Amino acid sequence: MRVPAHSGAVTFKHKGLKLVAVLARPAGPERRKCPGVLFLHGFPGSEHNVDVRRRLMKLGVASLSLHFSGAWGSEGNYSFSALVPQAAAGLRYLASREFVDKRRLAVFGFSMGGWTALNLAAREPKLKGVVAVAPVGGPEMIDGSLLTTIAHHARPLRIRSAKSLSRDFVRAVKACDPARAVAKRAMPLLLVHGTEDDVVPCAISKRLSRLAREPKTLVVARGAQHDFLDRRDWLAKLCSAWLSRRLLSGGSR
Repeated sequence: MRVPAHSGAVTFKHKGLKLVAVLARPAGPERRKCPGVLFLHGFPGSEHNVDVRRRLMKLGVASLSLHFSGAWGSEGNYSFSALVPQAAAGLRYLASREFVDKRRLAVFGFSMGGWTALNLAAREPKLKGVVAVAPVGGPEMIDGSLLTTIAHHARPLRIRSAKSLSRDFVRAVKACDPARAVAKRAMPLLLVHGTEDDVVPCAISKRLSRLAREPKTLVVARGAQHDFLDRRDWLAKLCSAWLSRRLLSGGSR
C-alpha cells in the first residue's frame, strides 16, 4: 500500500514539558523506512525553512521541525542553555517514528539553530550530515548590545526576563562554543553564510570551517544577508541536494 505525503503538528514530552514540532512524511510504500532530518530554528524562530523541508519531502526524506520551549506553542520558558538537550530529545523522537530509518539521520540548523546543530552533532556521532546556515558562534557573540538585542528578539517568546536570558546566552555560548564542537569529532558538515550578514558575521563560519575536521564544505554567498530572502530558492536547492546525497546514496561531499 502506498501512503501519501503528510505534514502536521505533533507533540511530545521532554522533562515534563510539552514540545511542539512539525513532522513531515514523504509519499511512498507504507512499510518503507526513509531517512530523516531534524530542523532547528533560530532566535526567536520566525524562519522555519519550510522550503528546504518540502524539497526534502519530494526527494523521499522525512523531517521534524522542532519548536523550542517558550516558542510557538511549546511549554516552558525559552532558554539558550536548554537548546541542545531539547534538540537531542527531538532527534530521539524523530528516530522513533515507525517510518524513519534511525541509521540515516541528519540535522539542519539556522542561526541559533545552527549553533545548536553543531553542538548536538558533537554528541551524536552517528549523524550522517550537519547543515549550519549562518550559525551563531561562541564568546565572540558577546558585546555591549547583547541585552538590547535579546530584549528585542525575545518579544514573541515566553521568557523570565531579558536580563536573565542575556545571562543565559553568555553562559551557553561560553560553555558550548561551536568551534570546540566541530574540532571534537569529524562530522559531514555544510556551512553556508552570507557576506552581508549583519546579525552573525560571516567570519564565524570561516573560523568554524578552518577548525572543523573533514569532510567539510563552506559556501560563502556573496551579497547574501542573514535571512537569505533574496535567494531562498538557491539555498533550498543547495541544502536539500547536499542532505539527500548524504542520506539517500551515502554520497560524497
